[in-house]
Amino acid sequence: MIYLAPMQGYTEAEFRLAWAMFFSGIDVAVSPFIPLSEGIVFRAKHLNDIMPGRNQKLAVVPQVLGNNSEQIIRLARRIADLGYETINWNLGCPKISVAKKQRGSGLLPFPNKIRSILDQVIPNIPVQLSIKTRLGFQSPDEFYELLPVYNDYPLQSLIIHPRIGSQMYEGNLFLEVLDQTINLVKHTIVFSGDISNIRSFEALRKRYPTIEHWMLGRGVLVNPFLPEIILEGSRHLDEATIRHKQYYFAEELYCGLKDKLRNEHTVLNKLKDYWSYFARWFTGEQQVFDTLSRLHSLKEFIHVSNIVLRNNPLASFETRIARPVGKGIQV
Repeated sequence: MIYLAPMQGYTEAEFRLAWAMFFSGIDVAVSPFIPLSEGIVFRAKHLNDIMPGRNQKLAVVPQVLGNNSEQIIRLARRIADLGYETINWNLGCPKISVAKKQRGSGLLPFPNKIRSILDQVIPNIPVQLSIKTRLGFQSPDEFYELLPVYNDYPLQSLIIHPRIGSQMYEGNLFLEVLDQTINLVKHTIVFSGDISNIRSFEALRKRYPTIEHWMLGRGVLVNPFLPEIILEGSRHLDEATIRHKQYYFAEELYCGLKDKLRNEHTVLNKLKDYWSYFARWFTGEQQVFDTLSRLHSLKEFIHVSNIVLRNNPLASFETRIARPVGKGIQV
């Protein structure tokens, strides 16, 4: 089974809908997190992304971010009212603004607090709970204290990103820690991290033959064909098919963003964020990104990006690096 990772600012409903119209291979998408802050009740607008009417083409598991059990319970019940059967608790987000409030990966150094929250949440929610976790915040050795906590509860799955929070999104994976603990995990494991092409996937699958669930993130942004390539094996896709799907996917995404954001300047900036990854679709990605990033008119941006989509030489799937070009947002 293949999951789409939750990437704040990228894999919201507009992206998921556009992707599902032209590509295949993803079974479930975990939505970008719904934030819960102390003293603030979640707002109705936070549920817009997971409303059933906007998620008919791709199954979704809503994700929540918080450290207050009462708020998590209240939100889980509201999500259940929308027809969902599972929610995901984010214990992986490394952003400093999140972690310093003991949310996301910032909660990982406090396994007793995680246990206390699970003690209250698990018996009081009408949905299953999965957890997305890193190995720790300051050290991967924190996972040796976290795992017994996770194992004590009936989790739907444990999504493991084998980095630590202080790494943000860079640095090597601590695979040796996963090597030592994988047989101790009592839950279904979903592996998340650094699957950018079929070669990296095959290496991980060979290393972890018992893992059957995989989460793709930035790899899908730089190669939207990646999930179906993983499912069907390396196969030749003719250039016309690649161009056609990439072109109309980009067009559908633009239409979705325009309907959602309304303001042209906001849409332009959002498209530039996406194109820090989409530029990897082509050779000379730095030049592609630099050209587009200098544009100040949405109309001109669409015109130039369409020319790129039609005419620029395509990069090989195997050479597409799963990170943004230039100063794009790191997710």
